[in-house]
Amino acid sequence: MNEKESLLLSTFNKLFGENFSSLDIERSKTPEWDSMKHAELIIKLQKEFKVKFDISDVLEIKNLRDFLPLI
Repeated sequence: MNEKESLLLSTFNKLFGENFSSLDIERSKTPEWDSMKHAELIIKLQKEFKVKFDISDVLEIKNLRDFLPLI
């Protein structure tokens, strides 16, 4: 896992209180993902990676790994 992937996973795990070891985390199988934590995740990732996500891109995210091309 490279540095970008590790930071993405670490940010997700801290926010959601999880301990996943891979980026293969499906949105549909993570109940809290569609809560306010989803918005918090987007904000944190934008700050961590110094990027801005388009709303259309964010709506297409189905798996944590889907963020990689955007960061």
